[in-house]
Amino acid sequence: MDEYKPKINLRRIVVVVILAIVLMAVAGWLLAREDFYEMLQVIKSANYLLIAAAIAAYFISVAVWAGRWQTALSFINCRVSFLTRFLILCATIFLNNISPGARVGGDPFGRLYMLRKLENIGYSSGMASLIGEFALTPLVVVSFLMAGLFLQFGKGSLQLGLVLIAAWVVASLGTVFFPRLLKRRTALKGISSIARRILNRIGRLRDVQATLEGIEAFYSSAYTIIDRWQKVLLIGGWTLITSGLDVFRFYAVFLALGYHATVPTLLVASSAQIIVGVVPLLPGGLVLVEGSLISLFVLFGVPPDVAMATTVIERAITFALSTVVGAGVFSYLGIKMVATSQVQNQTTS
Repeated sequence: MDEYKPKINLRRIVVVVILAIVLMAVAGWLLAREDFYEMLQVIKSANYLLIAAAIAAYFISVAVWAGRWQTALSFINCRVSFLTRFLILCATIFLNNISPGARVGGDPFGRLYMLRKLENIGYSSGMASLIGEFALTPLVVVSFLMAGLFLQFGKGSLQLGLVLIAAWVVASLGTVFFPRLLKRRTALKGISSIARRILNRIGRLRDVQATLEGIEAFYSSAYTIIDRWQKVLLIGGWTLITSGLDVFRFYAVFLALGYHATVPTLLVASSAQIIVGVVPLLPGGLVLVEGSLISLFVLFGVPPDVAMATTVIERAITFALSTVVGAGVFSYLGIKMVATSQVQNQTTS
Protein backbone atom coordinates (compact mmCIF):
# COMPACT_ATOMS: atom_id res chain seq x y z
CA MET A 1 0.00 0.00 0.00
CA ASP A 2 1.37 3.42 -0.98
CA GLU A 3 2.28 5.70 1.85
CA TYR A 4 -0.27 8.44 2.35
CA LYS A 5 1.08 11.89 1.58
CA PRO A 6 -0.98 14.65 3.21
CA LYS A 7 -1.98 17.55 1.01
CA ILE A 8 -1.50 21.03 2.44
CA ASN A 9 -4.02 23.64 1.36
CA LEU A 10 -1.94 26.80 1.69
CA ARG A 11 -4.77 29.05 0.61
CA ARG A 12 -7.05 27.78 3.35
CA ILE A 13 -4.31 28.03 5.94
CA VAL A 14 -3.53 31.63 4.96
CA VAL A 15 -7.22 32.60 5.08
CA VAL A 16 -7.70 31.09 8.54
CA VAL A 17 -4.51 32.67 9.88
CA ILE A 18 -5.56 36.08 8.54
CA LEU A 19 -9.00 35.63 10.12
CA ALA A 20 -7.42 34.79 13.48
CA ILE A 21 -5.13 37.82 13.28
CA VAL A 22 -8.02 40.12 12.38
CA LEU A 23 -10.19 38.84 15.22
CA MET A 24 -7.42 39.20 17.77
CA ALA A 25 -6.51 42.63 16.41
CA VAL A 26 -10.11 43.79 16.76
CA ALA A 27 -10.32 42.37 20.26
CA GLY A 28 -6.99 43.96 21.15
CA TRP A 29 -8.04 47.34 19.75
CA LEU A 30 -11.27 47.23 21.72
CA LEU A 31 -9.42 46.40 24.91
CA ALA A 32 -6.28 48.48 24.34
CA ARG A 33 -7.36 51.25 26.66
CA GLU A 34 -8.80 48.91 29.27
CA ASP A 35 -7.12 48.20 32.55
CA PHE A 36 -6.48 44.45 32.74
CA TYR A 37 -6.19 44.77 36.50
CA GLU A 38 -9.80 45.92 36.40
CA MET A 39 -10.74 42.74 34.55
CA LEU A 40 -9.01 40.64 37.20
CA GLN A 41 -10.89 42.52 39.89
CA VAL A 42 -14.15 41.70 38.12
CA ILE A 43 -13.25 38.01 38.17
CA LYS A 44 -12.22 38.13 41.83
CA SER A 45 -15.53 39.73 42.80
CA ALA A 46 -17.55 37.09 40.93
CA ASN A 47 -20.27 35.04 42.59
CA TYR A 48 -18.63 31.63 42.81
CA LEU A 49 -21.91 29.84 43.42
CA LEU A 50 -23.12 31.01 40.02
CA ILE A 51 -19.84 29.95 38.43
CA ALA A 52 -20.35 26.54 40.04
CA ALA A 53 -23.82 26.51 38.48
CA ALA A 54 -22.25 27.25 35.09
CA ILE A 55 -19.82 24.35 35.57
CA ALA A 56 -22.70 22.09 36.57
CA ALA A 57 -24.67 23.19 33.50
CA TYR A 58 -21.71 22.25 31.29
CA PHE A 59 -21.43 18.71 32.61
CA ILE A 60 -25.21 18.30 32.63
CA SER A 61 -25.13 19.20 28.93
CA VAL A 62 -22.60 16.39 28.43
CA ALA A 63 -25.01 14.05 30.22
CA VAL A 64 -27.83 15.20 27.93
CA TRP A 65 -25.51 14.65 24.98
CA ALA A 66 -25.03 11.09 26.24
CA GLY A 67 -28.81 10.70 26.28
CA ARG A 68 -29.08 11.95 22.70
CA TRP A 69 -26.39 9.52 21.61
CA GLN A 70 -28.25 6.59 23.16
CA THR A 71 -31.39 7.68 21.32
CA ALA A 72 -29.47 7.38 18.04
CA LEU A 73 -27.94 4.06 19.10
CA SER A 74 -31.32 2.62 20.10
CA PHE A 75 -32.69 3.13 16.60
CA ILE A 76 -30.13 0.64 15.29
CA ASN A 77 -30.64 -1.77 18.21
CA CYS A 78 -27.44 -0.88 20.09
CA ARG A 79 -27.38 -0.15 23.78
CA VAL A 80 -24.52 1.26 25.86
CA SER A 81 -24.67 2.09 29.57
CA PHE A 82 -25.02 5.76 30.52
CA LEU A 83 -21.74 5.79 32.43
CA THR A 84 -19.80 4.40 29.47
CA ARG A 85 -21.39 6.92 27.10
CA PHE A 86 -20.69 9.81 29.48
CA LEU A 87 -17.05 8.80 29.97
CA ILE A 88 -16.48 8.30 26.23
CA LEU A 89 -17.88 11.78 25.56
CA CYS A 90 -15.63 13.35 28.21
CA ALA A 91 -12.64 11.65 26.59
CA THR A 92 -13.90 12.76 23.17
CA ILE A 93 -14.01 16.38 24.32
CA PHE A 94 -10.41 16.05 25.50
CA LEU A 95 -9.34 14.71 22.09
CA ASN A 96 -11.26 17.49 20.36
CA ASN A 97 -9.53 20.10 22.51
CA ILE A 98 -6.01 18.90 21.74
CA SER A 99 -6.49 18.23 18.02
CA PRO A 100 -6.83 20.89 15.32
CA GLY A 101 -8.48 20.21 11.99
CA ALA A 102 -12.19 20.61 12.73
CA ARG A 103 -11.81 18.46 15.86
CA VAL A 104 -11.70 15.14 14.02
CA GLY A 105 -9.34 13.80 16.67
CA GLY A 106 -12.29 13.15 18.97
CA ASP A 107 -15.31 13.15 16.68
CA PRO A 108 -15.86 10.92 14.89
CA PHE A 109 -12.84 8.62 14.92
CA GLY A 110 -11.73 8.83 18.54
CA ARG A 111 -15.25 8.14 19.75
CA LEU A 112 -15.72 5.32 17.26
CA TYR A 113 -12.47 3.68 18.32
CA MET A 114 -13.36 3.80 22.03
CA LEU A 115 -16.87 2.51 21.34
CA ARG A 116 -15.43 -0.36 19.35
CA LYS A 117 -12.87 -1.33 21.98
CA LEU A 118 -15.14 -0.96 25.02
CA GLU A 119 -18.49 -2.18 23.70
CA ASN A 120 -17.49 -4.14 20.58
CA ILE A 121 -19.88 -2.08 18.44
CA GLY A 122 -18.91 -2.03 14.77
CA TYR A 123 -17.63 1.04 13.00
CA SER A 124 -20.69 1.11 10.74
CA SER A 125 -23.16 1.25 13.63
CA GLY A 126 -20.98 3.70 15.55
CA MET A 127 -20.66 6.02 12.57
CA ALA A 128 -24.39 5.80 11.93
CA SER A 129 -25.19 6.82 15.51
CA LEU A 130 -22.87 9.84 15.24
CA ILE A 131 -24.39 10.97 11.94
CA GLY A 132 -27.88 10.48 13.33
CA GLU A 133 -27.39 12.31 16.61
CA PHE A 134 -26.02 15.40 14.86
CA ALA A 135 -28.85 15.46 12.32
CA LEU A 136 -30.48 18.63 13.69
CA THR A 137 -27.48 20.26 15.38
CA PRO A 138 -26.67 22.60 12.45
CA LEU A 139 -30.29 23.76 12.26
CA VAL A 140 -30.54 24.45 15.99
CA VAL A 141 -27.20 26.29 16.12
CA VAL A 142 -28.02 28.41 13.07
CA SER A 143 -31.52 29.11 14.43
CA PHE A 144 -30.09 30.42 17.70
CA LEU A 145 -27.59 32.54 15.79
CA MET A 146 -30.16 33.98 13.38
CA ALA A 147 -32.65 34.65 16.19
CA GLY A 148 -30.03 36.54 18.19
CA LEU A 149 -28.90 38.60 15.21
CA PHE A 150 -32.51 39.34 14.24
CA LEU A 151 -33.45 40.48 17.75
CA GLN A 152 -30.35 42.68 17.96
CA PHE A 153 -30.16 44.14 14.44
CA GLY A 154 -33.01 42.86 12.26
CA LYS A 155 -35.92 44.70 13.84
CA GLY A 156 -34.75 48.08 12.61
CA SER A 157 -33.78 46.95 9.12
CA LEU A 158 -36.23 45.14 6.84
CA GLN A 159 -33.48 44.21 4.39
CA LEU A 160 -31.23 42.71 7.05
CA GLY A 161 -34.18 40.92 8.61
CA LEU A 162 -35.05 39.30 5.28
CA VAL A 163 -31.43 38.22 4.79
CA LEU A 164 -31.39 36.55 8.22
CA ILE A 165 -34.69 34.81 7.56
CA ALA A 166 -33.41 33.61 4.16
CA ALA A 167 -30.26 32.20 5.83
CA TRP A 168 -32.41 30.31 8.31
CA VAL A 169 -34.57 28.91 5.50
CA VAL A 170 -31.45 27.69 3.66
CA ALA A 171 -30.23 25.96 6.83
CA SER A 172 -33.66 24.34 7.28
CA LEU A 173 -33.71 23.07 3.70
CA GLY A 174 -30.19 21.70 4.14
CA THR A 175 -31.37 19.73 7.18
CA VAL A 176 -34.38 18.38 5.26
CA PHE A 177 -32.34 17.20 2.28
CA PHE A 178 -29.27 16.00 4.22
CA PRO A 179 -30.53 12.40 4.58
CA ARG A 180 -30.66 12.10 0.80
CA LEU A 181 -26.92 12.77 0.64
CA LEU A 182 -26.29 9.51 2.47
CA LYS A 183 -27.29 7.65 -0.68
CA ARG A 184 -24.59 9.29 -2.76
CA ARG A 185 -21.38 7.41 -3.44
CA THR A 186 -19.44 10.66 -3.35
CA ALA A 187 -20.23 10.96 0.34
CA LEU A 188 -18.76 7.52 0.96
CA LYS A 189 -15.58 8.46 -0.89
CA GLY A 190 -15.20 11.61 1.20
CA ILE A 191 -15.66 9.78 4.50
CA SER A 192 -13.30 7.02 3.42
CA SER A 193 -10.64 9.57 2.52
CA ILE A 194 -10.91 11.21 5.95
CA ALA A 195 -10.75 7.81 7.67
CA ARG A 196 -7.59 6.90 5.78
CA ARG A 197 -5.89 10.15 6.77
CA ILE A 198 -6.82 9.95 10.44
CA LEU A 199 -5.81 6.29 10.83
CA ASN A 200 -2.52 7.03 9.10
CA ARG A 201 -1.79 9.90 11.48
CA ILE A 202 -2.44 7.84 14.58
CA GLY A 203 -0.45 4.89 13.28
CA ARG A 204 -3.42 2.60 12.68
CA LEU A 205 -3.11 2.30 8.90
CA ARG A 206 -3.44 -1.46 9.10
CA ASP A 207 -7.04 -0.92 10.31
CA VAL A 208 -7.99 1.02 7.19
CA GLN A 209 -9.63 -1.85 5.31
CA ALA A 210 -11.74 -2.92 8.26
CA THR A 211 -12.77 0.66 8.90
CA LEU A 212 -13.70 1.31 5.28
CA GLU A 213 -15.76 -1.85 5.20
CA GLY A 214 -17.60 -0.62 8.27
CA ILE A 215 -18.18 2.77 6.68
CA GLU A 216 -19.52 1.03 3.57
CA ALA A 217 -22.11 -0.67 5.76
CA PHE A 218 -22.93 2.43 7.79
CA TYR A 219 -25.23 3.84 5.11
CA SER A 220 -28.11 1.49 5.82
CA SER A 221 -27.80 2.06 9.58
CA ALA A 222 -27.54 5.84 9.28
CA TYR A 223 -30.51 6.07 7.00
CA THR A 224 -32.47 3.94 9.46
CA ILE A 225 -31.94 6.66 12.07
CA ILE A 226 -32.77 9.78 10.08
CA ASP A 227 -35.29 8.62 7.49
CA ARG A 228 -38.28 9.17 9.81
CA TRP A 229 -39.25 12.56 11.19
CA GLN A 230 -40.32 11.07 14.50
CA LYS A 231 -36.78 9.92 15.14
CA VAL A 232 -35.23 13.17 13.96
CA LEU A 233 -37.55 15.25 16.14
CA LEU A 234 -36.74 13.15 19.19
CA ILE A 235 -33.03 13.75 18.62
CA GLY A 236 -33.85 17.41 17.96
CA GLY A 237 -35.44 17.66 21.40
CA TRP A 238 -32.19 16.51 23.01
CA THR A 239 -30.30 19.05 20.87
CA LEU A 240 -32.55 21.90 22.00
CA ILE A 241 -31.91 20.99 25.64
CA THR A 242 -28.12 21.01 25.16
CA SER A 243 -28.30 24.37 23.36
CA GLY A 244 -30.52 25.75 26.11
CA LEU A 245 -27.96 24.64 28.70
CA ASP A 246 -25.25 26.45 26.73
CA VAL A 247 -27.33 29.64 26.88
CA PHE A 248 -27.88 29.16 30.61
CA ARG A 249 -24.15 28.66 31.17
CA PHE A 250 -23.36 32.01 29.56
CA TYR A 251 -26.18 33.64 31.53
CA ALA A 252 -24.84 32.23 34.81
CA VAL A 253 -21.31 33.47 34.07
CA PHE A 254 -22.56 36.96 33.20
CA LEU A 255 -24.76 37.03 36.30
CA ALA A 256 -21.83 35.89 38.44
CA LEU A 257 -20.01 39.03 37.29
CA GLY A 258 -22.99 41.22 38.14
CA TYR A 259 -24.03 41.82 34.52
CA HIS A 260 -27.45 41.05 33.06
CA ALA A 261 -26.84 39.96 29.47
CA THR A 262 -29.55 40.41 26.86
CA VAL A 263 -31.22 37.45 25.16
CA PRO A 264 -29.62 38.26 21.75
CA THR A 265 -26.17 38.32 23.34
CA LEU A 266 -26.70 34.90 24.91
CA LEU A 267 -28.13 33.34 21.74
CA VAL A 268 -25.35 34.62 19.47
CA ALA A 269 -22.54 33.80 21.91
CA SER A 270 -23.70 30.22 22.53
CA SER A 271 -24.03 29.49 18.80
CA ALA A 272 -21.05 31.47 17.49
CA GLN A 273 -18.70 29.65 19.88
CA ILE A 274 -19.71 26.30 18.34
CA ILE A 275 -19.37 27.56 14.77
CA VAL A 276 -15.99 29.21 15.30
CA GLY A 277 -14.75 26.27 17.37
CA VAL A 278 -14.77 23.90 14.41
CA VAL A 279 -12.58 26.11 12.20
CA PRO A 280 -9.39 24.10 11.60
CA LEU A 281 -6.47 26.07 13.03
CA LEU A 282 -5.47 25.52 16.64
CA PRO A 283 -6.60 22.88 19.18
CA GLY A 284 -9.95 23.61 20.78
CA GLY A 285 -10.51 26.69 18.65
CA LEU A 286 -7.88 28.61 20.60
CA VAL A 287 -7.43 32.26 19.60
CA LEU A 288 -10.41 32.24 17.25
CA VAL A 289 -13.00 31.49 19.93
CA GLU A 290 -11.57 33.97 22.44
CA GLY A 291 -11.20 36.75 19.88
CA SER A 292 -14.69 36.12 18.51
CA LEU A 293 -16.39 36.09 21.90
CA ILE A 294 -14.73 39.27 23.13
CA SER A 295 -15.50 41.07 19.88
CA LEU A 296 -19.12 39.90 19.88
CA PHE A 297 -19.70 40.85 23.48
CA VAL A 298 -18.36 44.37 22.96
CA LEU A 299 -20.37 44.69 19.73
CA PHE A 300 -23.51 43.81 21.68
CA GLY A 301 -22.82 46.46 24.29
CA VAL A 302 -21.05 44.47 27.02
CA PRO A 303 -18.40 46.51 28.90
CA PRO A 304 -14.91 45.42 27.74
CA ASP A 305 -13.74 44.32 31.20
CA VAL A 306 -16.87 42.19 31.66
CA ALA A 307 -16.52 40.84 28.10
CA MET A 308 -12.98 39.71 28.75
CA ALA A 309 -13.76 38.30 32.21
CA THR A 310 -16.71 36.35 30.84
CA THR A 311 -14.58 34.92 28.04
CA VAL A 312 -11.83 33.89 30.49
CA ILE A 313 -14.31 32.09 32.78
CA GLU A 314 -16.22 30.51 29.89
CA ARG A 315 -13.06 29.13 28.29
CA ALA A 316 -11.77 28.00 31.68
CA ILE A 317 -14.87 25.81 31.88
CA THR A 318 -15.28 24.62 28.30
CA PHE A 319 -11.60 24.28 27.42
CA ALA A 320 -9.29 24.11 30.45
CA LEU A 321 -11.52 22.19 32.87
CA SER A 322 -12.97 19.91 30.21
CA THR A 323 -9.44 19.10 29.00
CA VAL A 324 -8.21 18.21 32.49
CA VAL A 325 -11.26 16.08 33.27
CA GLY A 326 -11.21 14.51 29.82
CA ALA A 327 -7.51 13.65 30.09
CA GLY A 328 -8.14 11.79 33.33
CA VAL A 329 -11.11 9.97 31.85
CA PHE A 330 -9.19 9.11 28.67
CA SER A 331 -6.35 7.64 30.74
CA TYR A 332 -8.85 5.54 32.68
CA LEU A 333 -10.56 4.36 29.50
CA GLY A 334 -7.16 3.59 27.95
CA ILE A 335 -6.38 1.22 30.81
CA LYS A 336 -9.87 -0.26 30.53
CA MET A 337 -9.50 -0.78 26.76
CA VAL A 338 -6.21 -2.61 27.26
CA ALA A 339 -7.76 -4.82 29.92
CA THR A 340 -10.79 -5.51 27.70
CA SER A 341 -8.54 -6.46 24.78
CA GLN A 342 -6.56 -8.85 26.99
CA VAL A 343 -9.74 -10.55 28.18
CA GLN A 344 -11.00 -10.89 24.58
CA ASN A 345 -7.64 -12.35 23.49
CA GLN A 346 -7.73 -14.89 26.32
CA THR A 347 -11.28 -15.84 25.43
CA THR A 348 -10.47 -16.42 21.75
CA SER A 349 -7.20 -18.29 22.43
